[in-house]
Parts: sequence; C-alpha cells; structure tokens
Amino acid sequence: MTYDDGKGRVDSSDRDPGFEELVAVLDPATTRSGYWQTFHRGVVEAGRFELARRRRLADLTVAGTVTSWARTVVPSAFVAAAAAAVILLVVPAPSQREVEVGIEELLSAGLDGEPVPAELDEDPVSGLTFASAEIF
Repeated sequence: MTYDDGKGRVDSSDRDPGFEELVAVLDPATTRSGYWQTFHRGVVEAGRFELARRRRLADLTVAGTVTSWARTVVPSAFVAAAAAAVILLVVPAPSQREVEVGIEELLSAGLDGEPVPAELDEDPVSGLTFASAEIF
C-alpha cells in the first residue's frame, strides 16, 4: 500500500513493516473490489441537496442575508408595533405620584431607634470616631 507524505509517494511497508498485513483485515476493499468508489458515490448522492444548498449560500452577501430575513422580520415588527399600540391605548397610565426622600431617610428606613447610637458621639474618653462615606 502506498501513501503520499507530501514529499512523494512512499510505500507503507517502509513506515511500519507488517502494518499493511495487520490492517488489511479491517479494510472492506480487500473483500469487495470498488468498495471505496461505491462508498464515495453513495455519500455524495446522500449529501447532494445539502451540497447544493451550501453552493447557493456561498454566493450570498450580508445584504442578501438581511434581505432574506425581511420576509419574516418585517411582518413580525408590524405585529409587535400593533400590539404595543393596542396596549398603550387600552391600558391606563399609572399615577405619577412623586415622593421625595432624602438619603438619610432611605438609610434609616425600617431601623428601630437611632441609626447612630448617641453614646458614640458623647463619650470623649473612648476615642471612637464614627465615619460614614457615600459613593454614588
């Protein structure tokens, strides 16, 4: 058995003595002549439609692809716009009641008692300093 290693045709026995005899059992072409030609023809015949589809797609451009999407995207966009218009016309707008709340109220909401204990502020002997930083 010969193979091409890129530099020229080389006999397989040069690569590994006895290899061809060991692998000959696995080769279906040893018992049926023309097996690989029949196999190739069957694979190409089975993939004929897929190969034709890929050949047609090879010529497509970005503009062609976007144009092909237009058949489904444009009607879908019209349906979505119509649904949005119906929702905006039928559903009443929520009330626009605004409540202004300062950061101190937001930080202390739901806390029992003073957020900063008074004893931290009044005891000069302890040397504790309370610091707070807000980063927005």
